[in-house]
Amino acid sequence: MEVDSSANPSRVDDHDQAPLLSKTQSHGSEIRPRTESNNSDRNITTPFSLLVFYFMAVNFLLAFGEHIIVAPLIKLFENSLCLSHYGFPDHVLDPELCQIIDVQRPLAQIRGWKSMFDVIPVILVTIPMGRLGDRYGQKNLAALAIFGFAGSLCEILIVCAFPKVFPLQLVWFSSAILLLGGGLNSASAYMSHGFYIMFSAYYIAEMVASFIATVTTDISPWVPCGLSLVSVLACLPVLSAMPNVKPAKPLSESGIFGEGLEARTEESAIISTLKRILRVSSIRNVRFTIPVFLVGILRFGTLNILIQYAHVRFKQKISTGAAYFTETAIVNIFLFLFLIPQVTSYIRREYKIRPQVIDLFLVRSSLTFMCVGALAIGIAPKRELLPIGVAIFAAGFGSRVSGIALLSYWITEDEKSTVYAAVTVLEGVGHAFIDPSMQQIFATSLSLPEVWLAIPFFVAAGCYLIAILSTSCIRIENESDDNEDLLHRD
Repeated sequence: MEVDSSANPSRVDDHDQAPLLSKTQSHGSEIRPRTESNNSDRNITTPFSLLVFYFMAVNFLLAFGEHIIVAPLIKLFENSLCLSHYGFPDHVLDPELCQIIDVQRPLAQIRGWKSMFDVIPVILVTIPMGRLGDRYGQKNLAALAIFGFAGSLCEILIVCAFPKVFPLQLVWFSSAILLLGGGLNSASAYMSHGFYIMFSAYYIAEMVASFIATVTTDISPWVPCGLSLVSVLACLPVLSAMPNVKPAKPLSESGIFGEGLEARTEESAIISTLKRILRVSSIRNVRFTIPVFLVGILRFGTLNILIQYAHVRFKQKISTGAAYFTETAIVNIFLFLFLIPQVTSYIRREYKIRPQVIDLFLVRSSLTFMCVGALAIGIAPKRELLPIGVAIFAAGFGSRVSGIALLSYWITEDEKSTVYAAVTVLEGVGHAFIDPSMQQIFATSLSLPEVWLAIPFFVAAGCYLIAILSTSCIRIENESDDNEDLLHRD
């Protein structure tokens, strides 16, 4: 759940999938799902509050399963490489023996390539699976993605359980299994685009999961990995009980003639989408907003590197590194569910400041926090100061949300779904290149003097600085000018 995020963050084409909490279906206290023709005689009703409960439960379980395994998998990978390096001795190895360059460098490299391979299935199957969701029901596709993730995790655990038999590089094959549905990111996105529900469930799950990982990883990294598998599979009975607000299309809509018509419609839709993207990218402010989304994806990768960085430089336990995710979750829950909504509402009400001006300020402030936070982490001389840098860094995690809000002021309603999908694809491609690049930079720094181990954080700070300079070129026009521009483009 790059949760983002997104909060943690939306990742699928809004045009292809209607949200479970559809605005057109939630005006009253009940949700009435459409049923297929053979069930049309039954009027199934689901209370809105119950549907929200299903929704929160699925997103919590997915995010919990995603975050609880971050530190444990690093520990399992390190154990596998360490045992292989020392020839599988009969006695238990001292953990400090595993902090040598010959173990940590391949660990960073393997994790970097795996992060790239994990993104490829999301890029490849997001839109096709979204269209299948329209036909066969979105919760069915979410269940398929859950099975894909469970199979992928099982493959990783098998490789790590038998280091004498399987080289650690075989964990890369787990990314191919994610083609079965696209992984947890896709499973979460199939369910809805309701931001606040996703946001609260995601960060609460991150906070709880990271805390449990901190406690259990030292006992055995297999414990949190098992909890992850149980958590994700627990989504299946919840999904089976959840009604399909947008169920499968009737067979009459997908016959032979329907397929031909759909193919022609699909081709024209692709051409129309490309034209919209070109038209939107010609807008000056939109071009200067693009770096916000590119650097925003550095957040999760930076925290991932921080766990191994603190382990190598400050001899900190890997399990302790999971607490950094708990800290970021607490900071984000406080800022974006309580403080910022109240402050922005007060400013708009008392000072009559336009929302786009506030969103631009939030984007620039978020980028500044992440830039300063990355620098603070890099220059921290001892591990006791790392939480301060992490707190500053986490305060900037709202850049993506504010950036999306900012884009909405410069595009028409008809263009929003296309633009949001384009942002998702852009972020996915960025993940595929930036994550392994950052890991390779860290792997290279391991061969240099200790002070250079912090290079990845300085690189991240430089990227955030570039984005800050880019957003400084954004200009908010008068409200009348904005409306006139949209009318011309309509």
